[in-house]
Amino acid sequence: MFSSAAWAQLTPAETATNLASFEQVWRTVRDRHPDPKLNGLDWQAVHDEIRPRVAAAQSIGQVRDALNSMVGRLGTSHYSVIPGDLYKPLEQAAAESENSTPGVAVKIVDGKALVGSVEPNSPAALAGIMPGMLLENINGESVAEVLKLAAAAGDQETQRQTGQALGKKLNGAKSAKVAVDVVDASGAKKHLELDRAEPKGKLVTFGNLPEQRVYFESRRLPGGAGYIHFNEFLDPVSIMPQLETAMKEFAKAPGIVLDLRGNPGGIGIMAMGVAGFFVSKQGQKLGAMKMRDMTLKFAIYPRAEVYEGPLAILVDGGSASTSEILAEGMRDLGRARIFGTRSAGAALPSDIVRLPNGDGFQYAQASYTSEKGKVLEGAGVEPDEEVRETRESLSAGRDPVAEAAEKWILGLSKGNRGR
Repeated sequence: MFSSAAWAQLTPAETATNLASFEQVWRTVRDRHPDPKLNGLDWQAVHDEIRPRVAAAQSIGQVRDALNSMVGRLGTSHYSVIPGDLYKPLEQAAAESENSTPGVAVKIVDGKALVGSVEPNSPAALAGIMPGMLLENINGESVAEVLKLAAAAGDQETQRQTGQALGKKLNGAKSAKVAVDVVDASGAKKHLELDRAEPKGKLVTFGNLPEQRVYFESRRLPGGAGYIHFNEFLDPVSIMPQLETAMKEFAKAPGIVLDLRGNPGGIGIMAMGVAGFFVSKQGQKLGAMKMRDMTLKFAIYPRAEVYEGPLAILVDGGSASTSEILAEGMRDLGRARIFGTRSAGAALPSDIVRLPNGDGFQYAQASYTSEKGKVLEGAGVEPDEEVRETRESLSAGRDPVAEAAEKWILGLSKGNRGR
């Protein structure tokens, strides 16, 4: 839960600042919402109704309730007020994150932060960190408290960003260690001081985003299916040639598993390029994204050599934006089966601004609809086959989601392979 300060009595100066925050939120929606008519909503009337609630609020908690009630009238996700006591650690994690890491990927499973994977030969691996370990503290800060704040915020997008922020908190200067408290599968607690090293992947920049590490990997699964994973839809000059090489290698594979778990998206048009490796029919689309002044249709241009065998796409709560557009778009075309857990429901490009009272406001800049008319924002991509990772599977070094996908591929008869 939030601290008691969220319900402390407000001063006149704080009330004035909260009113300024209210006006900023209201104007942002009026000026930036992709539908200038707001789907027929009388936005001025909403302003006149909610403003007195903000003026009369006795606590910042009541102010947040009023603001979220206002943006809730839009009936669209990606519009939310992020409490300052949560926004601060998110900002701090981004500011502190540098390009060195102990080699740990964090997964949020059943509301707990677990070690999802450990990079081979990394400082974490050498220190004995294992997948499935429970992460309790990072540099003395309670991980559970941060997760409680995210859960109290109530929306999946905030929780997704919080999971990313926890991972970034492990990163930092190569010259500095990071202290972690972990609990292994037997319940034993360990306090470790981990070194940091250069992470895998290519350092790339895109727009105003901070520098990102982008990597691509492919391999054969035990049953012979091809496995492809890349962590973000960025750096197409590097990613697309690697994908082409992998597709040539897997040309005769019984099926392909495209792992989009943890992939937050990136450059939207890359979804069309990836789809072109799997769709042979001309004129197909992954859906359309409507902005205030234009509409982007995700048209697929088939490659000269298209793979027409079974395609399984893996998603989870960390799959967002371009990942969701590709996954749902391919399913709409009858070209893929989805495995894993519901995706983030954050398909739209969005921005977060800091309000005068210290809270954050997240708002969408477009609307997306799949070819079959599905709106992913707030709903996410529901898997055809729900398969969850557990602490036990992580500890055992298993990937039940990829296993289920390959089982489906191998179970298909040869006559059903083409589409």
